[in-house]
Formats: sequence, structure tokens, C-alpha cells
Amino acid sequence: MKHVIFRALVFVLLCGITVLTQAQPAGYEIKISSTNIDDNYLYLQAYRGQDAFVFDSAKVKGHKSVVFKNSSKQMPSGIYTIIDRFGNEYLDLIIDKNRQFSISGDNFDPMFCHTATVTGSDENTQFFSFQKQLQTSDNPQEVAKLFCESMPESLLAHFLKAKFNLNPALSNENDTTPEAQYETLVNHFFDNITFEDDRLFHTPFYIALQNYFLEILPKDPLILENKSSEFLSKARNTEIYEYYLAVLLNLFDRNINSMAYDQTFVWLYDKYCAGKTLQTLPEDMMNYYKRSADRKRKLLPGEKVPELICSDINNVKHSSKEIDNEYIILWFWDADCDDCVEMTPKLHDFYREFAKYYDVEVFSVMVTDDLERWDRFSKNNDLSWINLSYAIDDPNYDFIDYFDIITTPVIYLIDKNHTIINRNFPLEELFGIFDNLKNKEE
Repeated sequence: MKHVIFRALVFVLLCGITVLTQAQPAGYEIKISSTNIDDNYLYLQAYRGQDAFVFDSAKVKGHKSVVFKNSSKQMPSGIYTIIDRFGNEYLDLIIDKNRQFSISGDNFDPMFCHTATVTGSDENTQFFSFQKQLQTSDNPQEVAKLFCESMPESLLAHFLKAKFNLNPALSNENDTTPEAQYETLVNHFFDNITFEDDRLFHTPFYIALQNYFLEILPKDPLILENKSSEFLSKARNTEIYEYYLAVLLNLFDRNINSMAYDQTFVWLYDKYCAGKTLQTLPEDMMNYYKRSADRKRKLLPGEKVPELICSDINNVKHSSKEIDNEYIILWFWDADCDDCVEMTPKLHDFYREFAKYYDVEVFSVMVTDDLERWDRFSKNNDLSWINLSYAIDDPNYDFIDYFDIITTPVIYLIDKNHTIINRNFPLEELFGIFDNLKNKEE
């Protein structure tokens, strides 16, 4: 695979996004004392969905104490982590009912909770006791399960249920067949997450959306759209809903050269973004989504592509409109691309054997300017299809931009009317695709 052009595909979701903090008491003061804090500054790390960021910093006094304090800043309920400048984690705290408390103990290290005592926060006293049990247990999941059973409605219980995936449906031993297990996984993947508890959004729990949408679910736009809608409906407030809408948009937008993901991205944009005012997503991000949706929209199944005109080695121009076959394969490649070098001969073998049977022509375009390498490769592999190149003369329009070619090779299957049938599928699927088309014709 060769990268032809580069685009800024990923937005850092935290930067520039308005945070709609729910009503929280303003101000906090958290004091930590120990005999050996070996750093000049410590940092209070907060969480927001899939992001971790520095919420506050404080100077260590005499290597013995540090105070995180602000009289007006709102501090969302959740779980926070004390870290040093290298990102080393020392202590997790629960912020919910109490925002003014102190912690003191010996040996300021990741085992600090074993010696620390808390004043002014019963929830952190309980949290430290739980952490000590967790760190010394041979079965952390059982410890988490017992806590959840004892205090099922607490923030910590909701966090542990999600973190340890305490989901009875997914561990049902009665569903023994692979099909039943897969169906359970698809339909109950998020059951362990208490979406009703907005505080969970501000904890170090990562919802495995990439795993679910890109690895577990099939590449079927209708299924992806339905499951995206189901997931977004779980969010109860604007901040969480819009945050995960952006996560899903970025997820499908990043996975280039996938028609199913492009269809899902366009559907998400049209349903949830187009013509709507979103409160937390900045204008430049929304403008990017619109441009990306417009770019992908013209390459979806059923859309027509404009006539392509490009030159061969003899400087003779060829037009895709001149092809009278039932089907046309558009093959955009680069002779300096390892995947192209491997796959182009395979596609040509298919062409030589089955072009007449399937009534298909290949309109092949080398999209870089290396004339010598392209000509040598073409001759060595005896490419007998319509073999064209950017290196000879400029095409009638920028194919790279129009077809959104970021990596090579790129394949499109269109019909004689230039209507897109499929694109960017593995070459191994060619027979199945054409056989299905033949069956439809019959």
C-alpha cells in the first residue's frame, strides 16, 4: 500500500470542544501529604470519554505536601488520578459528594493507598479500602463483583461493572453455539455500561467502540447505521451524546477505502449533523465533516462517475466513455507501490481469462509521474488492458482528488453507464461479485 496524499483525518476531540458541565458545586481543595514526594509538581488528571487530560497542577511544598485548590472552577463528578510529569500514576480519587478533603500517608508511590488515611471524604475512605483489597487479591474480578453487589448504585460500582465487564448475558454458558454467542455479543456488548450515570463519562473507562463497530459488526451499512443509532440513543445529555457522535464520525471517516464505512459516515452526518446546531462541536470540525461527507457521497453505490480521459505510452488519449463493455474496472495504482506490484499482475490474470466471459474492460491509470518505472513494469507484465498514466499528460480532471485516493491501489467496479457498483474490495472477491451480477441478469 502506498500513500498518495495525506489529509488530517483525526481530530483531537478535547481541543476546541465546548464542555457543557452539568450543575456541580464550584470549587475544590484536595490536600495530599506524604514524607517523600519526589517531584516539584504533581498533576490532577481527569477523564472525558476516551480522553485523559490535566485538570489541575500544583507545586509540591518541601517534598511533603501538595494542594489542588480552586475556589470557582467546576469539578465534574468522576474518578481522577494523581500523576507526575512523566505520567506515572500514584493515586486514584473519587470526586462526587466531597470536594474538600485531605489525604496523608507514607511512601508516595503506586501503593500509597495502603498507608493513606482520608479526612473529609467517606467515599474516598471506602475507595482506598477497596483499592487495597484489589491490589492484594488473587481474584480482582471477584472483589469487584462483591463490591458491586454490596453498593450497586454507587459510582464505583458502575465503574467496576464496566471496567471488569460484569455482564451476565455475555457469560451465559447456555448459549453454546458460535452463532448464539455472536448474537449475544452483538446485542449485549454495552450491557455492562450504566449509561444513566453521567459520572461514568469522567472515569478512566474506555468504551471499545472501534472493537465493536469495526471488528465485531459486519461491514454492512444497514447494520452499522442501526447499531450507531442504538448506541447514540443511550447518551442522556448533550455533552456525552455529541462527544460520541464525533467519535463515531471519526471512526468511520478514518477507515479509508471502505465503501460500507463511507456509507455509514454519510448517513451519520446527514441524520445527526446536517442542518443542525451542535452545542459542543466547534465550527471548523463541523465544516470538516461536511466536506468529508460531500467528498464521500459522490462515491457511494448508485452514483455516476464522470468520463475519464487519460493518455497511454504513445500519447494517445483514451476515454472511459468509449468502452462499450457491460462492466468497467477502474484500477488506480503506482508502480512504486508494493501492494500494487503484487496485485496488478493478479488482476491482469483475471482479465486475460475472464474479460470476455464477464464482459468487462479494465481502465488502468498509474497515478504518479514515474514514467520509466511504469513503462518497464507494464512491458514486463505484458499489460494488455487500457493502460494509462499521469506521467504522459494531465487527465481531464484530477482523478486522485475526485476518487479520494489516499493510498494505492484503488479499485472501482462500474457499469456501462458509469454507475458505481462496488469499490475497494479484495481481488479474491471478484468472482463472487461478477457471479452475483450474472445471476441478477439471468
